[in-house]
Amino acid sequence: MELIYPAGIIILGCVALLLFLQWKNLSRPPCIRGWIPWFGAGFEIGKAPLEFIEKARIKYGPIFTVFAVGKRMTFVTEEEGINVFLKSKEVNFKLAVQSPIYHTASIPNNVFFTMHEKLHTMMKGKLGTSNVYRLTGQLTEELHEQLENLGLHGTMDLSNLVRHLLYPVTVNVLFKKGLFPTNAKKISEFRQHFQVYDEGFEHGSQMPECLLRNWSKSKTWLLALLEKNMPDIKAYKSAKDHSMTVVQAMMNIIEMEKNEQNQPNYGLLLLWAALSNAVPVTFWTIAFVLSHPNIYRTIMEDISSVFGAAEDQDGVIFELTNPAAKNRLKLACVTSGP
Repeated sequence: MELIYPAGIIILGCVALLLFLQWKNLSRPPCIRGWIPWFGAGFEIGKAPLEFIEKARIKYGPIFTVFAVGKRMTFVTEEEGINVFLKSKEVNFKLAVQSPIYHTASIPNNVFFTMHEKLHTMMKGKLGTSNVYRLTGQLTEELHEQLENLGLHGTMDLSNLVRHLLYPVTVNVLFKKGLFPTNAKKISEFRQHFQVYDEGFEHGSQMPECLLRNWSKSKTWLLALLEKNMPDIKAYKSAKDHSMTVVQAMMNIIEMEKNEQNQPNYGLLLLWAALSNAVPVTFWTIAFVLSHPNIYRTIMEDISSVFGAAEDQDGVIFELTNPAAKNRLKLACVTSGP
């Protein structure tokens, strides 16, 4: 009898705890846990993330949680819910992104929290809508140079073409003119490592690097490249007006806080932020225009109204063809107006 009472109390306590947890979970979104401890649904979501999320939305509704790799990730898939989430006073952006930033760029917690506000303010000033026009001239020159290097004939996969154009343009404008390699072998190496880093960024922000060897190798390669070139980036002066680049402004703030050793790490974040969205946006914009001849004609008419007919200008003209739709898009980069 002496053993029955304690055992009964323990059992009743466990049942009460279980009922309490079930009651508490009624107010939470449904959770997809998977069947493997710690990994949870990591394997399933890793195979095809977008397909997994869409199936979960259909099955569980617009708000659901996924437990994967020791983390809980709650997805909000409707506009109304997103607005409520973004306006919530309980949401802390710095706390939300600190862990992913540590995994993807190896920036310690204390450094991130110290630098975040200052760097965020500087970026808004340098790249905000009121100042971004200052970069358009240099961007145009760099893009024209890359277009000229393509030549007038040849074929290339559209996604590779966009990377071929935007990688050097972005690096040379934001970091330093000439930083992007010109040797064919080194260019290929840079593209390969950045593409691996970019495509694995989401997984790398959540999972241990030991499980992502190729991604970790590319991350290390990019950090080493930036660290090696930091002295040259710091000393670089624009040939036209000696204006400070975005990276130089960032480096100055980091130096003021005596965290110089983290300059390559923040450089890697800036590199990823500048290229990760620009490439798909450009790709789909060109693909959309290529698939809609009427939109292409409107665009060309607007360009001609400012610069004149492309054939009458000094510049580069080449064509993109959509064999399936039998459409042909002629692109022109002009250097002089009428």
